[in-house]
Amino acid sequence: PPPSLPPRCPRPSEAIFGVLRELGGPGGRSVPLPQALEVLGARGFTPGQVSAALAEYEGLNVLQVNPSRTRVTFV
Repeated sequence: PPPSLPPRCPRPSEAIFGVLRELGGPGGRSVPLPQALEVLGARGFTPGQVSAALAEYEGLNVLQVNPSRTRVTFV
């Protein structure tokens, strides 16, 4: 049989999206951005990685960040 592949490490943006979903809770529609940044920072993500992830998922119409950047809403 082929050798088993090591567990796939998610890209930072995928991991960040997973954390945001987790923070939103079951059926959660939105997450306060300051709280999300605090949790993501504690998990070792840089502000640049978080900004890139938010921009990527906004572009995919999966989430939206409000103009004052205080809240992330899942679409």
